Amino acid sequence: MNTKNYSIFYTDDDSDDKEIFKEIINEIHPDSSIEFQSDGLELLNRLKEINYMPDILFLDINMPHTDGFQVLSEIRQDAAVKDLPIVILSTSNDADAIAKAKESGADLYICKPNSYSKLKDILAELLSLNWPNDIKTQHFKEFVVD
Repeated sequence: MNTKNYSIFYTDDDSDDKEIFKEIINEIHPDSSIEFQSDGLELLNRLKEINYMPDILFLDINMPHTDGFQVLSEIRQDAAVKDLPIVILSTSNDADAIAKAKESGADLYICKPNSYSKLKDILAELLSLNWPNDIKTQHFKEFVVD
């Protein structure tokens, strides 16, 4: 199991989802830092302000102002952060949305489960990888984790 202390960004406009995510990360990787953004524009501005790149970004698709697809496109075109590992974390399991996320440059797509323990299992498995290195070399059988 990986014991790395991650620097995690999580961008989602749903405060309940952010709270659940925080609880789970604190259980499985208590020394990791989590920074939350409420929409894509806030995330993009934050990435320009900082002088480091987080280890991983969890990103919702459906947000006000700048949605997840726009964020993906902008990040993948920005040389400073284009290699940032991005995992979509969305309630949508729409095939078109999944295809668009992959085409836009997401590394993985997680369909948010209704179960706390299922989400915890998924996040624990993902955070057992050595981010950001493993995501670029790991060959996942499926783009979608559900």
